[in-house]
Amino acid sequence: MNPVPRKPPFWRSLYFKLAAGLAVILLAVGLSYTLFASYMLRQMNQSSQQALNYNLAKNLVDDRKIVHDGRIDEDAMKHTFMQYMTINPSIEIYYLDLEGNILSYSAEPDQVKRNSVSLEPILLSLANPQRIDPLGDDPRSHEMRKPFSVTPIPSADNPQGYLYVVLQSQALSKAIDMQAQHTILRLGGVVIGGSLLIALLIGLLLFHRFHRRVQTLQQRVADFVASDFSTPPDDLVEAATNGRPGDEIHELERHIGRMTRHIQQQWSALKQQDNLRREMVANISHDLRTPLASIQGYLETLRMKYDRLDDKQKQEYLSVAARQADSLQKLIDSLFELARLEASGYQPEMQQFSLLELIYDVIAKFQIRADEKNIRLRLNSEADNPVVYADIGLIERVLDNLIGNAIHYSPRDSEIEIRVDAPADGSLTVHIADQGEGIAREQLDLVFERFHQAHTPERVDGHAGLGLCIVKKIIELHRQRVWVESEPQQGARFHFTLAAVE
Repeated sequence: MNPVPRKPPFWRSLYFKLAAGLAVILLAVGLSYTLFASYMLRQMNQSSQQALNYNLAKNLVDDRKIVHDGRIDEDAMKHTFMQYMTINPSIEIYYLDLEGNILSYSAEPDQVKRNSVSLEPILLSLANPQRIDPLGDDPRSHEMRKPFSVTPIPSADNPQGYLYVVLQSQALSKAIDMQAQHTILRLGGVVIGGSLLIALLIGLLLFHRFHRRVQTLQQRVADFVASDFSTPPDDLVEAATNGRPGDEIHELERHIGRMTRHIQQQWSALKQQDNLRREMVANISHDLRTPLASIQGYLETLRMKYDRLDDKQKQEYLSVAARQADSLQKLIDSLFELARLEASGYQPEMQQFSLLELIYDVIAKFQIRADEKNIRLRLNSEADNPVVYADIGLIERVLDNLIGNAIHYSPRDSEIEIRVDAPADGSLTVHIADQGEGIAREQLDLVFERFHQAHTPERVDGHAGLGLCIVKKIIELHRQRVWVESEPQQGARFHFTLAAVE
C-alpha cells in the first residue's frame, strides 16, 4: 500500500500562491495607476495654465508700460518685477536677451541657478501660438521644465529681448504637488483601494472554486494510489466516459480518468502475469526435475547393478536416460530461444523466399513421425508458388512447432491439412488443422501463454508449454497475426499471416 501524502501547509498550497500572486498584481496595478494619475494631473495643470496665461507676458508689457516710444523702460520693468514678486508669487518674471541670457528677474537672487534658458521652446511658442505643449527651462533648476508665457520686447518687429514669465513658481509647484497628492490619496485612494479590494475578493472567490476542483481531483487520484492502483474512484471512471465538452480542468479530469482505468487494467494484467510467472517457475521446476530424476535414477541403478544386468537391460537403461536427457535438452533450448526472441533490440533477418518450398521441407522432416501413426500430411495452396518476406529460419521454427504439435495430438489414421490462402491486402494466411480432440473453449485465450498446457488426458505429455509461446513471439516480431480456432472433439486449427511479395 502506498502511503497517502500529507496535506501541505497552507502557505505552500496552490490557492495561497494564486491569491498572493493576484494581490501582488493588484498592488502593482494600484501603484502604477496612482503614479499615472499624479503625472497626468500635473500635466493637465501645466497645459491648462499655459493655455490660460499665454498672453500674460504681453499683457504685462502693455499694462505696466514697460515699453515707451518703442524703447524698454528699465525702471518700469524693475518696478514691475518688485511688485509681482510681492503680490503674485505664483509667477516669476525674467528679462532675456536675444541669446536667452538672463538679464534681470523677479525671483530671489540666491534661488536662480541658470544664467540662460533654451530659446527653442520660446521660438516654437512664438511661431505657433496655438501650441500648448512646449515647456520652457526653469531658471531655478537645471532639470525641471515648466509652462511659460513669453513676448518679444520692445516689439515683435524690433525685438531686443524677451519677457519670459514662468507660470509655476517653485512655491506654487510644491503647493500643487501637495494638493494633488492629497486629492489622490483622499479621493483616489478610496476609489482605487475599494475597486482593488473588490477585484481581490472576486479573484479569491474564483481561485477558491478553481482550487476546490483541483483539490477534489487530487483527492481522487490519492484514493486511487491508496488502493494500490486496483480500484479507481467511481467519479474518475464516470469522467472517463463523459463526452460532454468542458473547460481545461474537466478535460484533465477526463484524461486522468482514462489513465486510471488504463493503469488499473495494466495493474491487473501485471498481477496476472505475476501469477503466470509463479506458475512458470513451478512448471520449470517440475519439467526439469522429472527428466533429471529419471536420468539420475537409471544411471544410479546402472552403476549399482552393472555386474548383475545383462546387455539388453543395460541398453534399455541407457536408452531411457538418453531420451530423458534429450527431453531436458529440448526444454533448455526452448527457454534460451524464448529469451533470445524477447531480448530488446532483437530483429529478424528478413528475406524473400518461396513459402511452399519451406513447407515441403518441413513436411519431409516430419514424414517418418507421421507414418508411425499413419497420419497423412496434405498441402493445399490457392497461390501458385507464393513468395513471402520474412526470416526463413524463424518461420521454419513456427512450422516445426505447429506441425509437430498437430502430429502429436492427432489420433492414428487421421489427416493434417496445411493450406495457404492467396495473398490479400499484402499478406497471405497459413492454416494448419488437425483432427484431434481439440481445445476447450475456456483455454483458447491461454494457449499462446508461456508454460500453459491444455489440461486434458490426451495432452498430458510432459512438454513445457513453450512451443506456442515461441510461435506467437516470432509472428509478432514479423508484425503479423496468429490465432487458433477449436471445438472439443473437432480438432484444432492454427492460423498465421505473413507478408507476401507480389
